[in-house]
Amino acid sequence: MPTTVLIARPLWPVLRRVAPFLTAAGYCIEETSSWSRLLDPQLPCLKLSGVLLGEHGNAAEEMHLIRRFRERDGTVGVPVVLVGGLSALLRADKFRAAGADEVISADIHPESLMEKIAPLLRYGSLYQSLLSANRALRDQAMLDDLTGLPNRRRFSMDLARNVEMARRIGRPLSCIIVDIDDFKKVNDAYGHPAGDDVIRQFGTMLSKAKRAYDTVARLGGDEFAWLLVDADRPQALQAAGRAHEIVKESVFVLDPGPVRVTATFGVSSVFPGVDLSAEYLVGNADRALYWGKESGKNVIRFYPVNKGNPNAAADTHLS
Repeated sequence: MPTTVLIARPLWPVLRRVAPFLTAAGYCIEETSSWSRLLDPQLPCLKLSGVLLGEHGNAAEEMHLIRRFRERDGTVGVPVVLVGGLSALLRADKFRAAGADEVISADIHPESLMEKIAPLLRYGSLYQSLLSANRALRDQAMLDDLTGLPNRRRFSMDLARNVEMARRIGRPLSCIIVDIDDFKKVNDAYGHPAGDDVIRQFGTMLSKAKRAYDTVARLGGDEFAWLLVDADRPQALQAAGRAHEIVKESVFVLDPGPVRVTATFGVSSVFPGVDLSAEYLVGNADRALYWGKESGKNVIRFYPVNKGNPNAAADTHLS
């Protein structure tokens, strides 16, 4: 995939004349009239093969912008080349200390400039391709092989981030732990490949029931976790009820033939200032799930129980 060379403030003619050479080498060109583009949050740093800067006067300000650019994620391996006059050349060491890789005289011909920067740009392209490959490997390591859903590790990271966010903005957070009832019987009756098909289809059903900004993850075996952002107890129970209905009404298509299963849902919620921690939230959802299994399965349970009415409608058996 083509990568980009950013040319900032191309006042020197050589910077405008080198653009066709860069295009011929397969780079996309972005020109901007200001160095402030270096700090633009919308700048796709992870697609940059290099940056060409036209020196324009205030050296201290320019060095500050280069330093700030280097502090951004993904810019360590992006070559920065400063093209300027005598003022820039006299301060070359300071510009390099700020984060520039090369300081080149603006009197150079565009062909010679291209020869000088080509190895740097190739390095930048290689750096970005390695970053992309590493991101892909990291993302793959965060996904469950069977379902393609986030795995336990990714869920733990999302949980910690959302607990902190809920604490900062003062909003509730809910969690649902769910597993398939008597899943061992499916494996025993139809074999493990069929059991895997059930798990895959079950994960798809939960994904369809969740909101776009929630997280559904496979924790292992037939157990799944569902993190509901900015959702209180009634909203979480409503979501669990929606998923419960989907499972109850679904037929799982397997090679041996259609199969129906049920599932038990354990639900918990936390509010800022009231035991707002990942351990409390997930621990209570686990307790709710265990309670559901012990009281007949195919149910939705919320923990802690309503103190005034432990058999409240939201916590009763769903057949």
